[in-house]
Amino acid sequence: MNKLSKFSLLALFISLSLPIYSKGPKYIFFFIGDGMGFGHVEATRLFLDETKSSENLLFLDFPIVTHAVTQSADHRITDSAAAATALATGSKTANYTVGMDSSRTYALTPISKQLKKTGRQIGIITTATIDHATPAGFYATQPDRNLYYQIGKQAAESGFDFFGGASLLKPVNNNNPQDIDLYTYFRKMGYTICNDFKNYDKSAKNGKIVLLYDTLGTKHIPYEIDRKSGTLSLKELTQTCINRFMNNPKQGFFMMIEGGTIDWAAHSNDAATMIQETIGFNESIKVAYDFYLKHPKETLIIVTADHETGGIGLGIKDSNLPISLLQKQKVSEENLSNILYQLKERKSSPSWEDAKEILKKNLGLWEYIPVSYSEEAELMRIFDASFISKRAKDITNLYSTVGPLTNAAISLINQKAHIGWTSNNHTGAVVPVYVIGAEQEQFSGRLDNTDIPNTIRKITGIK
Repeated sequence: MNKLSKFSLLALFISLSLPIYSKGPKYIFFFIGDGMGFGHVEATRLFLDETKSSENLLFLDFPIVTHAVTQSADHRITDSAAAATALATGSKTANYTVGMDSSRTYALTPISKQLKKTGRQIGIITTATIDHATPAGFYATQPDRNLYYQIGKQAAESGFDFFGGASLLKPVNNNNPQDIDLYTYFRKMGYTICNDFKNYDKSAKNGKIVLLYDTLGTKHIPYEIDRKSGTLSLKELTQTCINRFMNNPKQGFFMMIEGGTIDWAAHSNDAATMIQETIGFNESIKVAYDFYLKHPKETLIIVTADHETGGIGLGIKDSNLPISLLQKQKVSEENLSNILYQLKERKSSPSWEDAKEILKKNLGLWEYIPVSYSEEAELMRIFDASFISKRAKDITNLYSTVGPLTNAAISLINQKAHIGWTSNNHTGAVVPVYVIGAEQEQFSGRLDNTDIPNTIRKITGIK
């Protein structure tokens, strides 16, 4: 054997013995708290402090704390699709566009696909549906975020190793019902679909997995404030994905984990539900942090948001902030509305006392939180317009439709806690960025949201 052949064999041996992922952090966690601005974080921190909770927001202690600008290519206030595209590809685009340039003519490449090509395992996790705007930004290319069937089809074609979330919004193509349904298509593309943990095949250690709350088109995993013990959560999805990926640890991984329903609660101006969603998001970050402690030199954790939602304000009339009153709220606005609607169905002529008892039980009004005569009179007026004369119309936000009495009661408990909102939609506020782990110092300073994926490219050697 000549010297050149010996050198070639030696080079081959060395290349086979090296990790198959590219340089930089071997394990990357990219957490996106949808709609989570600085106000949401601070409200949650204060709530935990005021309620003497043993919990703490772990990411507040990360060594890198900065902020990112979120505007899209065509608006000062971004939507989730344009923000996800920026966070995934490092390029700005127009609102409502997924994975394409702002003219909607050519595709942009997300870091998730590039990291997949380097050998890393890829996981996409959300409390919303896996075809929603934020997860879609990491695998799909569509001119409109509402093309859910086409987006879901691209998820199946991505070859990513793990998807976790609520369900698929449009598993059937309504424009062409003869097209294959997406659950069948996922299976055809080599995925095992599991509903919750009931049918989760833990013996399928190396297969591609879609782990869902159900396959019935559920729009989001139950809010933390409503979630029953033993049902799927963001924390469990994160831990399950890590467990699967560590069956092949040499490959490394990239995981995008979205606390999608922080945004949904903020759109409803439902402070108590938003805070519980942020706490649940923090629980999933703790899972990643526990992993980081075992692999500190190889792990990078990034926590940020795609935009701020609601324009939350802490304090509305004086220097007091009795935010602990929100602990008396036991259900989300969405769930409370359903409970009150059931009262309508149960009784042909429900009384104010019936409705008042529901509000007392689920919000703590009257029993723990004082309600003035004038405040009760206003609630009674809305009750009469909703349940008796039926003149009042439901209140529709981006992701929910609730009864006017529910909306008024949630607004009242927000006022009692001195929480204000400027909007039911997104705002142009900057969002927080928290980083710990390998190459953490690369993320310091004022950032644009596009800087985050472009920095990941830099530290992993991706062009």
